Amino acid sequence: MTQGGVLVVKGAHVIDPAQNVDGLADVTIVDGKILGLNKPGGGEPGSGSAEVLDLTGHYITPGWIDLHVHAYGTLGFADADSIGIYQGVTSYVDAGDSGIDTLDEFQALLDGTTVTSLYAGPYLRPMGLVGLNFLEGNVRSLGDISVPRWLDCMKEHRDLLRYLKIGAMGDYGTGPLKMAKGLAEIIGLPMYVHIGEFQQVRPQRITAFDAFQIAEAGDIITHLYHNNLGRVLDQDGKVLPLVRDAERRGVLFDIGFGGYNFSWEVAEKAFAQDLVPHIISSDLQQHNVVSPAISLANVASIFLRLGLPLREIIRRVTEGPARALSLEDRAGSLKPGLPADITVFRLESGAFEFADAFKRKRKGDTRIVPVMAFKAGRRYDCDFERCKDANNWFWQVEEAIPAAAARLSRQQREFLGSLADLLAGIEWELESAETLDVEKATELRAAFHAARQAHGLALASALNAVYDSFLARPFPMQIGLFLIRLERPFALARLAEVSGRRPIAA
Repeated sequence: MTQGGVLVVKGAHVIDPAQNVDGLADVTIVDGKILGLNKPGGGEPGSGSAEVLDLTGHYITPGWIDLHVHAYGTLGFADADSIGIYQGVTSYVDAGDSGIDTLDEFQALLDGTTVTSLYAGPYLRPMGLVGLNFLEGNVRSLGDISVPRWLDCMKEHRDLLRYLKIGAMGDYGTGPLKMAKGLAEIIGLPMYVHIGEFQQVRPQRITAFDAFQIAEAGDIITHLYHNNLGRVLDQDGKVLPLVRDAERRGVLFDIGFGGYNFSWEVAEKAFAQDLVPHIISSDLQQHNVVSPAISLANVASIFLRLGLPLREIIRRVTEGPARALSLEDRAGSLKPGLPADITVFRLESGAFEFADAFKRKRKGDTRIVPVMAFKAGRRYDCDFERCKDANNWFWQVEEAIPAAAARLSRQQREFLGSLADLLAGIEWELESAETLDVEKATELRAAFHAARQAHGLALASALNAVYDSFLARPFPMQIGLFLIRLERPFALARLAEVSGRRPIAA
């Protein structure tokens, strides 16, 4: 079906917690929007000549919302829809990969390029998240935090921004948490807090505990069932009182499964004490699409194994995140007039194993398998292999100049020449991801923008000119972090060669 037609989906079991619907119903879609739900065979006005899709044996829910993914940046994907619409997810939020300094790059590379509705939860650090192995600790890496800039950004991008992310980790102490909470209040967004310290750092006060005390109603704490430093259970396996206090205050809990932040041991003990997340999210990032996160559907299936009723699971991937993100006017329900964002899945019986982040497994006999999704009434069939291609999440600099570089315009090549000149005046060296110099990456980013502005080049055009000079398949990531990950002599020589200039002395 294409937009502009009428589609009646029959025979499926509809679950829409926002409308208290849980049973067989027909769904009528007109012009990309929900016309209504009705009893099977009841018909809808204007549906006499409609296309009919029989989905007997399947479940229909509002389009799933993944509140925590990494579609952009050093943790992201070349094909962001591979973890979205093609996994049955119709809306998602990029969790902290952009910051106030890189949000323009995020938009230039991704705005309008995904079928899945993409929102941003920028990080407090202006650069955004730096990388998986970057050791948090040096408070200077947080950079300059400008309240006026954030206010202007919020005014310009209110529809895009959905929360402000901060990590309760590293050697920063409670200062960044308090700063993030204050800034979130000023700009009118919920604070979204990562807990679960897995990095190797010197002994410190566990700031995860402070997160539960600083967060207020509507703020969200993610990685509820992690088993790293600062977990929600005490030494006897009991839920900490400060966690209960936060829950009573209206703080929301998100599972944020990820690659390091879900433990069967913690999950089973916490669930048995009725500590259940309000939101189920995947925290998909690069290689964890292979294991252990895999997909939002896999994380939802794990909650089936824990014993959460299917209806409550669906609530936590539809109505729950829609409310937390203030998206009720466009997502989270099948109410008449809302966009026809729909997830269709089946329950598959068999013998399955579900792994946590520590390679511990539990056996289960049922899993949730999305088969298709509708975005504004348009159908997309699910393809869970699409995201697993290593080229989708592993970027590698080409030894030879990529073919795409031959298609660059004269203006782009001249820009690259100027960029090479500016970079020649900057010394940088990447010893390891752990010692990455955020201030140096910021300096490289500034050189990029200076060259771009000198040539009057649009941001997307400039970004793609750089990526096309090095990568066979461009990745949407922060330009400063990309440049600092290149060997300096090689980078200068490649830019000079692509621009048509003589190589610059390294």
